[in-house]
Amino acid sequence: MTLDEFRLKMVSYWHSVDDEAKSLKDPHIALEKLRILYKKFDDAERLMADKVLSEWVLSEDETMRFDALALIDDLKIRTGAPALHLLATRLTSSDVPSAPYELKKVLRIISSLAA
Repeated sequence: MTLDEFRLKMVSYWHSVDDEAKSLKDPHIALEKLRILYKKFDDAERLMADKVLSEWVLSEDETMRFDALALIDDLKIRTGAPALHLLATRLTSSDVPSAPYELKKVLRIISSLAA
């Protein structure tokens, strides 16, 4: 499977579990299902998943970005650090009301991954 094919499957799965979480009004369902999926991946799939999650960190979709940040933090995906640094830079100059809070979270994740 190519990275593009894998990316499409992950995005499709994310939409599916995100829709389910919204319908049940429980955002943690999506995260838990994504975590379970990730743990089922073999080494090659995890490498692709890590790349996809790094892409999601930079998504304009706040929900997708939230899920990616949580997974990178929970699963200690160190390869996500460059995307986290890019997001931190973007948030520093953002005028979105939630930006300072998200920046604090991103900086905490960066620090956690570096430890």
